[in-house]
Amino acid sequence: MATLNDALATLDTLPALPATSMRLVTLLAGGGAAADLREVERIVRHDEAVAAAVLRVANSVAYSSAGNTFGLSDAVRRLGARTLCRIALETQATGFLVDAGCAYGLRRGSLSQSAMGGAIAADILAHRYHAQPELCFIAALLRDIGKLAIDKIAGPNALEVIALRAEAQPFLAYEREAFGMDHAQLGAHLCERWRLPPEIVRAVRHHHEPPTDAPDLTCDVVHTADCVARWAGLGVGCDGLYYPYDAGTRTRLGTTRGELEALVADVVAASAPKQSSLPLEQRNTA
Repeated sequence: MATLNDALATLDTLPALPATSMRLVTLLAGGGAAADLREVERIVRHDEAVAAAVLRVANSVAYSSAGNTFGLSDAVRRLGARTLCRIALETQATGFLVDAGCAYGLRRGSLSQSAMGGAIAADILAHRYHAQPELCFIAALLRDIGKLAIDKIAGPNALEVIALRAEAQPFLAYEREAFGMDHAQLGAHLCERWRLPPEIVRAVRHHHEPPTDAPDLTCDVVHTADCVARWAGLGVGCDGLYYPYDAGTRTRLGTTRGELEALVADVVAASAPKQSSLPLEQRNTA
């Protein structure tokens, strides 16, 4: 069993979030629509994966017309700073997560897909409940980043360690017992080390257990988005569906079963990589 100090020490061994990603978070959280388009374009041009994603979105049915095909410069101008920030951050974050989740029995890419699905759900919910969409989007995208640390702490025998959990024991409680911290706490510590905004740190920390002492709309949105992504079958590993939907969050948001089922369907439809970075209105008509 790992101790709290073991868990914190593990964070020092993990790769840092790319500097460009941290700059994108700052741009997007500060108001992506007003971000410096030239700076975002510079980031896009220096990352092949991001540039490819930008071209894919710009030339999708939702953006192109009359069979036009856009080059990178045209794509940058057409999409705008806010959408470019989202595409770039999503591409870099999901690449960071692509090999994560082995401790949970996840196949390669599953956690990346879950990150995108959660971000899509958070974006929809943020607009619906008048939360800050950029903060909700980023926090949902990074909510399971702590699973990288669990992978590292657990090592090659991760699944055997996880299998020791008593069937009735809550999964987060077992993580704290076995690894010194649960993945949400580890993720929040990582976000703090990366100097991300405190609203994002708080939402990552509470994405399974929203705070009861001081309810927070961003936390409620990200928690709901996490549940929706899981109900959509994204990133479900050996921890399965052991994370319940918080009753306080349900009451505060006033979500109904029908609304949640419709949102699950939206996430399933929109979670394909070619659509995941589109703004809500384009995603729904693509």
